[in-house]
Amino acid sequence: MTEREGLWVSADEAEDVAGSLRHALRAAHFTEEDPQAWKWVLLALHSALQGACVCHLTTTAAPIGAVTERNAGEWLDYFTALRTDPNAKSPKTYLMALPDLMKAIRKPRSAGDGLNEVGITLSDAELAWLRRIHDEVRNQFVHFEPMGWSLEVSGVPAIGQLIARVIGEMLEMGWAFRHLGADNRSALRADLARLSCEDWAPVTDPGAQSDRLDF
Repeated sequence: MTEREGLWVSADEAEDVAGSLRHALRAAHFTEEDPQAWKWVLLALHSALQGACVCHLTTTAAPIGAVTERNAGEWLDYFTALRTDPNAKSPKTYLMALPDLMKAIRKPRSAGDGLNEVGITLSDAELAWLRRIHDEVRNQFVHFEPMGWSLEVSGVPAIGQLIARVIGEMLEMGWAFRHLGADNRSALRADLARLSCEDWAPVTDPGAQSDRLDF
C-alpha cells in the first residue's frame, strides 16, 4: 500500500458552508438505497446553517459577533493587550450554540458590518423547528446512545428549503460570503436553488425502531 504524504485540505468558514450544502445534496441521492444516508443529510444541513450564522455575525474583529458574551469580553481584552504586548496570548474561541446564533441573526444590524436594517427572516415557529434539529437530531447523531430509534424523514426536504432561504438571505445581504469569489458565489446560489426545490431529496422509509422523532 502506497502511503500518501503531505495531503492537505484547506477551507475557510464560508467555503465550509458551501461544502456542507454540497454534501447534503450529494448524500440525499443515496437515501433510497441506504436510508442511513439521512443522517449525513441532516448533519450537513446543520453544519451549513451553523456555519452560515457564524459567517453572518462575525465582525472584522473576528471571532467577535459569533461568540458567547463572556468570550467576546475575553477577546476584547486580548485585542487591547496587543497594543502594548505583542506576545499577549489569545483566548480560546467559544462560539454560541446554534439556537443562540439563530436568535442573534434575527436582530436588525446583526451582520458583521452592521448594515442590515432588518434581521434574517426566521419566525418563532421556524426557530423552534430548527432548534429541534440541533437538540434532538444533531446531538443524538453525534453522541449516539446504545438504543434504537426511528426518524420521520418526510419533513427533511422542507427543512432544507427553510435553511436554503435563511442562507440565501445572508448571501444577498453580502457580508457573510464576501470573501467567496464570483464563481463560488454563483455555485452557492445554484446549490441553494436546488435545495429550495420541493423534490430535492427522495423520501424513504428507514424502518421502525424504538424512539420516534417526527419533523
